[in-house]
Amino acid sequence: MALNPDVKKRIFDAADELHASSETGEYPSIEAVRQSSKAGMNNVVEAMKEWRQNQRKQVQAVREPLPANLHSVIQGMGQNLWETAQQLANESLDAAKAAFEAEKADLIQLSTEQSDAYEKQAAEFEIAHLQITELERLVDVATTTAQATAQQLDNVQSTLLSSEQKAAIAEQKAEEIEHRAFDLRTELDHAHTEAERLRIERDKAQERAEEATKLAEKADARTEQLREVLAAQTEKTDSTIEQLRTELIETRTKAESAEQLHAEQQKRTAEEVHKSAERITKVETECDKARVAAAEAREEAATLRGQLEATKNQNTAMLAALKPSPTTK
Repeated sequence: MALNPDVKKRIFDAADELHASSETGEYPSIEAVRQSSKAGMNNVVEAMKEWRQNQRKQVQAVREPLPANLHSVIQGMGQNLWETAQQLANESLDAAKAAFEAEKADLIQLSTEQSDAYEKQAAEFEIAHLQITELERLVDVATTTAQATAQQLDNVQSTLLSSEQKAAIAEQKAEEIEHRAFDLRTELDHAHTEAERLRIERDKAQERAEEATKLAEKADARTEQLREVLAAQTEKTDSTIEQLRTELIETRTKAESAEQLHAEQQKRTAEEVHKSAERITKVETECDKARVAAAEAREEAATLRGQLEATKNQNTAMLAALKPSPTTK
């Protein structure tokens, strides 16, 4: 397939500029020309062959003037003329051999440079693959953290249920104390003794109710802390997804820059990009699920806060009920 004239001109211009800037006058490498011209590897290799041939043609176009000794013998010394012609022919043959060897060396150098450039691109693809693998690991860590946070919320809910049960028991005991106090009022002989005992039991019940309130407040603080952790984890997950998308775009860009490689490399690169896209899609799906789970956890935390508020109200009512009436004093 013939090279696009614009692409060929861009490659030639880059090669001329690199050759002109070289202090030793050496021909520029394929990799340097590829990076400077931003062209595909196959196009650069094909164009550089023609460019180097043009450089050698410019050198071979120089012609030496007629030797001085030929001027002296050209009139009458045919034998010397023939020997001189043979010498020039041999010199031309030697020059052709030298040009052939130079072209052969150029082809070997081009082949070496092409192999080095391919190996460099393969290393770049390997680095991109390792980066994608690391990003997948980070997403797995984020998913595990979200699951651990959900488990912590379950533990908080269990603690709240236990607090409610303790508050109910305290309330029941308070009711029993009130009934007992009513019965004791009928026993005038033991009024003062029974009143003191009731006050002691009331104080203990109040302490238990206050402990239940403190436990509920701690659970509320823990719920708020978990909500902040969930918010930070959600933000981190969104940042990870954005970074994954950026890495995918960079990987696809590198794959597009290698479209001019041979058919087998194109097929392998396309398969790698497709697999990467599938992994990214899977990761995005998992992250979406994690965000949904986080939203549900936040809703559950709001419900838990409502339950805590109700528990506080119940404790307040219970403390008010436990306070001694004026008649008891």
